[in-house]
Amino acid sequence: MRSLRLPALFALVVLLALTAAPPALAGSSTGYTIVLKDGGTIIAKEKYKIVNGRAIIIQLNGIQTFVRADQIDVAKTDAANRDGYGSAVVLPGSPQDVGTPVAQPKKDTTLADLITAHAAAPRDLAAKRRDKTEAIPGRLSKTKAGFYDFATLPRKPFARAEVTAELQQFFHGQGIDEVEIFEGTQADRPFLEITTNSEGSVFKALGAAANALLHNREGSATKVPALEILLTTPSRERAGQFVLTPEMAADLAAKKVDVTAFFTRNVQF
Repeated sequence: MRSLRLPALFALVVLLALTAAPPALAGSSTGYTIVLKDGGTIIAKEKYKIVNGRAIIIQLNGIQTFVRADQIDVAKTDAANRDGYGSAVVLPGSPQDVGTPVAQPKKDTTLADLITAHAAAPRDLAAKRRDKTEAIPGRLSKTKAGFYDFATLPRKPFARAEVTAELQQFFHGQGIDEVEIFEGTQADRPFLEITTNSEGSVFKALGAAANALLHNREGSATKVPALEILLTTPSRERAGQFVLTPEMAADLAAKKVDVTAFFTRNVQF
């Protein structure tokens, strides 16, 4: 990235994948370890720089990203880079083993890895931040890949208030409070805008949406044919959009498909 305008989803998944890196990487000789207050770590190419309240970070692959400066645990970051032994393991009583490199465990596949494997080019993602109440003149816009751009949907209340109440109650029961429900691209489709702040919360939201749709189909007098979903970050940047059908929801709820693989197969660009 040559500036801070990295497309939003790519910035999110790269950052979240890095913050989920195993603690064994702390103090690695291959980079500079940044320890976050929530316990996560980021391995950078060099020490971060503070600009306007943001910590500018150069990743090992040369891509530039950032986190809020107040998210960094400065004391632990300094300690990690002062006391780290790289990939060496020190065993008490075994001085001959000091400095001997050991094989690192295989890293779990991250959302960023899956998106890369699925050839989802980050340059195709919209990077513009949109206010939820922004008026969009003319007809609904489309993404570069030809999908309806849910970020440009007018925020109209869903016509069936009982469905809105049912969905809100279901999501609240799953511990997801930041969900808003509007009319989708079709009058009988609810449009859900869900705020997510981590890779885990993205997956949790998808799982909850799948179960919410199945719950509606099984027990509600008003059955909706699909859910249109826009996942956003707290700063209202994109984290992915989906059209979730009952068939897709059933596979996801039954774990016939892994949620990470589901994301990359079905996210709309």
